[in-house]
Amino acid sequence: MGVLHTAINVTDIETETKFYEDLLGLQQVREFNVNGHYNRLLGSDGSPELQLREVGEKRKPAGIEHIAVSTSNLDSVVEEAVSTWNSSIEREPTQGKNSGVRVGCITDPEGYTIELIENSDS
Repeated sequence: MGVLHTAINVTDIETETKFYEDLLGLQQVREFNVNGHYNRLLGSDGSPELQLREVGEKRKPAGIEHIAVSTSNLDSVVEEAVSTWNSSIEREPTQGKNSGVRVGCITDPEGYTIELIENSDS
């Protein structure tokens, strides 16, 4: 057993797709329609996928606390997110206590929190 994907509701699937592809390096895996909703799955290297489900009106991200994504350059991703995508910084990049990771949090275009994790081994 394992996690296969997480689905989030979005109002602008094209902008969300560009954010996750251009900034975070995910790639489109497949797309489909279910019950009148267009869906697009994004992923990388066999890890669980992110499903974008286009809805007609913006909904608060109820139930989603954050989406965690690994990165090899935390500072440049945060800088690009703010300058290119108008993301908010919810948590400045900081070194984890007693760990080899740095962590920072930004928002995506729909307001979901993206936790960026940079492992010292990456």
